[in-house]
Amino acid sequence: MNKGKCELLVPAGGVEQFIAAVENGADAVYIGGHLFNARINAGNFSDEELQAAVDFAHKRSVKVFVTMNTLMTDDELDGALKYAAFLYEAGVDALIIQDLGLGKLIREYMPDFPLHLSTQATVCDAMGAETALRLGYERVVLSRELSLAEIRQICSSTEADIEVFVHGALCVCYSGQCQLSRYFGGRSGNRGLCAQPCRLPYMTFDEKGKPVDTVRYPLSPKDQCLIDHLGDLADAGVLSFKIEGRMKSAEYVAVVTSIYRKYLDLYYEKGRYTVDPADRLALEQIFNRGGFTDGYYHGDSSMDIMSGDLPKHQGIRIGKVIKRIQGTALVDVKLYDELSLGDGVEIQSKELCGNVVTYYKELKGGLTRIGDIRGRVEHGDPLFRISRKSQLEHARATYENVGFDAGKYLRKGNIDMELIANGDRLRLVVKHKSGASVFAEGGPYGGGEVPTEVSRFEKALRKTGNTPFKAEKIDFEGELDATVKTSEINELRRRALSQMKEALITRRTAPMVQDYIPLTEEKTPVAIELYYYSWKSYREHFVPPEVERSGLPLVSLVPLVEFHRHRAEVGTVIPYISNVSRGSEDAYIEENFDSIADLCRDTGVYVGSLGWIQPFRFAGVDVFGDYGLNVMNSQSEAALDAIGVRRCVGSLESAVPAQGPYPLMTMQHQPQGDILLNKGRDRLVMIHRDFSDQTLLVSENYSISSDEIPSGPSEVMRIYIA
Repeated sequence: MNKGKCELLVPAGGVEQFIAAVENGADAVYIGGHLFNARINAGNFSDEELQAAVDFAHKRSVKVFVTMNTLMTDDELDGALKYAAFLYEAGVDALIIQDLGLGKLIREYMPDFPLHLSTQATVCDAMGAETALRLGYERVVLSRELSLAEIRQICSSTEADIEVFVHGALCVCYSGQCQLSRYFGGRSGNRGLCAQPCRLPYMTFDEKGKPVDTVRYPLSPKDQCLIDHLGDLADAGVLSFKIEGRMKSAEYVAVVTSIYRKYLDLYYEKGRYTVDPADRLALEQIFNRGGFTDGYYHGDSSMDIMSGDLPKHQGIRIGKVIKRIQGTALVDVKLYDELSLGDGVEIQSKELCGNVVTYYKELKGGLTRIGDIRGRVEHGDPLFRISRKSQLEHARATYENVGFDAGKYLRKGNIDMELIANGDRLRLVVKHKSGASVFAEGGPYGGGEVPTEVSRFEKALRKTGNTPFKAEKIDFEGELDATVKTSEINELRRRALSQMKEALITRRTAPMVQDYIPLTEEKTPVAIELYYYSWKSYREHFVPPEVERSGLPLVSLVPLVEFHRHRAEVGTVIPYISNVSRGSEDAYIEENFDSIADLCRDTGVYVGSLGWIQPFRFAGVDVFGDYGLNVMNSQSEAALDAIGVRRCVGSLESAVPAQGPYPLMTMQHQPQGDILLNKGRDRLVMIHRDFSDQTLLVSENYSISSDEIPSGPSEVMRIYIA
């Protein structure tokens, strides 16, 4: 629920990016420290840099949020909690958390430290947002797959603050539900190490193995751009507009932040706006993957959401090749748009070739000769401007030569001043936008016997110079003496502003954090769960021989919707709700909830997201936590236990091929075809279920063996069957 003006929240992967964000109009900046964040390969911030960044921002009324949005083992919680304590003491405004166990510990030791639930928690509905609020999170970052209508419904149905992404990279998989990078190379996105295998080429086939004519990069979306929709999102109740990009350059941060700042301000000033084509072009120039998409804003996506045959920055198409000058690195081109020395170009031929333009000559016939271009090019090949020197220089001018402690400042915090004359003494009171207030006193002066105009004093007070402050309103009280020197007013101002700098350096008392002793213990499995993706595979009742030989009792898990539809045929099973159930699955459960709850009171139900926990608990149904809740430590299990979840299956972070085709991705987008094949000849199969609007991606490379499944905190062993 929006309780005020929308916040512009900007990423910063390093000090330059941080300053660029602040100087170009961010209301808040989110950063990562050197530990426990989902962009561990970004520059990130040392402890000293982080403290300086917080101080720099707070002087300008800018908030700082720190990401600790990875999953953690029990052994890592002690270090994470102590790092959170450092951030608390440093004055960080909020933490962005994925791991429910870490969130639980922070609530216990630092109850007044604001927590935001990361988009990695896959919250897609108001029920999930309300559960997050109950767990102690004041803000929820929604999944990027939601439409405006869904966002509006969530905002109107929860007291939690709602944050949405408005610009930047999209993942084809629901955030927090991806195992593809870990599966291919052991680098988990949930642990901050995503290798982005979704940005690699795949061949596509139908279920019979016939090639499908489609894009080379079927898992690589374009970047999202919602610059046209800020007003509608604000009206829907969104509190925070988030720009993605902690791996992006400072120039990128400067350009994108300044443009979003411009139109957010226009919305609040005039109630509506139209985006200038030059600004739209500037956004595309700084980074795009074949144009932008509004993603799922209007509902489910089409193939237009995907980047197509090139997953990287593509720049702006500005011309085409006419010919190469034989024996040289010069190429004659026909230009449709401007090109200058120092711009970066790329020619999309059979091989990509490009360079920074170091040679430029206009020819007769409307042609232009450019160089240095190496590589094979042919007549008609498209020419793209990948970078524009003038844009980069303009962006750099907003943050270069600006440091945390010295240099020029474009961004200043607004202050009000009041100069009070009391007999032969003066008091200067300074109030900051954040609420901080300080004063400085001076005297004795002339005693107020020779009144004077205040314009001379006002001029002196407005000279805030090389400080992070700008005087907005200046008031005077009492009779000011003409014998008071301007230099004395300047000294009062300097002392007051120095005090204000100190007042804005937020420090909290360090919490007493004891060493965390892990509570977890590996449990010997007492049963094997057979997780069937469909009713059809359950009715075929395929049980791998290796599982039968284990001697452990078998429990079948089937989709809840199909469990309800086929209840007359049901054997001994436990139904489950998918980790992402929005759309058709949710609609069916809502429509038939009473009869579903009646059925589930005898069996219990597995729930893979925060949303359905409370409705089933209130209906008297035992709720079990499924893999989508990403339980990786005993504290996460305890956090869920506190809201009524009886037991939890562990996160897929420890899943192995011996467990069968476990889910590698859950996608709202439905790629063409049925099978994907990468260069390593790994076969990935798409599972489409008639009760679900989501597509699952699994691997065909598995060999089920209960002997090879690692033990863990759960008393059950899980096997997945397609």
